[in-house]
Amino acid sequence: MPPTQRRPTDDELLDAACAVFAEHGYRAASMDAIARRANSTKPTLYAHFGSKPELFRRLFRREAEVMQATLLPVYETLPGRELSDMVQAALGAGLRYGEEHPHGAAVVGAVMNGDGPDPELGHGLLDTLIDAIASVVEDTLRRNNRDPGPLGPVLAALMWGSAIEASRVAHRVEITGPELVDWITTYTIGGLQATLARSLADRRRTIDAASENGAAPA
Repeated sequence: MPPTQRRPTDDELLDAACAVFAEHGYRAASMDAIARRANSTKPTLYAHFGSKPELFRRLFRREAEVMQATLLPVYETLPGRELSDMVQAALGAGLRYGEEHPHGAAVVGAVMNGDGPDPELGHGLLDTLIDAIASVVEDTLRRNNRDPGPLGPVLAALMWGSAIEASRVAHRVEITGPELVDWITTYTIGGLQATLARSLADRRRTIDAASENGAAPA
């Protein structure tokens, strides 16, 4: 199909790039393939973005903004909810994002796993999302009279990583979204409840030890 005469917008070119990078990965994707997908030309891509690495960076920044705009408002509603409701809402938001933006989700996921021109490209986004989840985990622990200490970010990273990988595998083996939410919710709640139980048990041992020694618990 010959290129159109109308000059494409940045977003139209990025849409084409998103599809190609999602299907082939950063290294295997070519500017020729992106130009063909955009029904444009390779010189036009270079005129807009300068290089393949810069095109990819622009695309990732755009998709990262979409992901944050979708997930962070949901995360802000989580503190104070029942644990099962909290986990289901967070997972449901993530799955909806993936269903509505499959190519963008694939690109962001690949970057999180080290794909792209810069090894640290996804670190800022990952830190933002983990911090948001960590604040919810910490709120849950505090509501159960436990200082979370360093647990929040660690649990948040485990929850995020397991959910992302589970979503990827589930898509490959065609597990439906609701079924996946139920499974991951059971797994996540089990982990949180076990952590909470252990934290409270540690707290009780500290109080008992302090009482035996005649000192006030910390």
